[in-house]
Amino acid sequence: MNKRINFEDNIFILEQRIRIIRDVLALDPDPDLFLDKTIDDVVFIDAALNTLLGSLVENTRLLEREEELDSFQDLELLFSRVLSELLDGSGSISLEDFPMIREKLTRLKAGSQERRKTIDRSGGTTETAAFNPVVSSDELNELLKDF
Repeated sequence: MNKRINFEDNIFILEQRIRIIRDVLALDPDPDLFLDKTIDDVVFIDAALNTLLGSLVENTRLLEREEELDSFQDLELLFSRVLSELLDGSGSISLEDFPMIREKLTRLKAGSQERRKTIDRSGGTTETAAFNPVVSSDELNELLKDF
């Protein structure tokens, strides 16, 4: 069964979740309260981005595919920046005492870079799909013969 995925809504929701993490990093929350939840959110977002990108790459006939890929690329860049802020310690939550979390975030950052490469490679497939005619030349001639 083919399931319709609303890419625009999914991208919007993920963007909002990433912005919440950025807000957490900009404020001064108690790491004992927010570190685990923030890391869980980052892991969730990473998994959701993998799933969403897989669907976008597979769906070469999506009408607004280029726009969705552009939006996804912006989202991926925002996510990568949040991962950098977490790893660099530029946010309010420091990971110096948590080497396992740093290691996990480093892997997630590498995955983010791979997704961006995949987006770049996938951008050209829509152009080739656009040149595949929906109506054959004979059908087009038949439709336009009275004009």
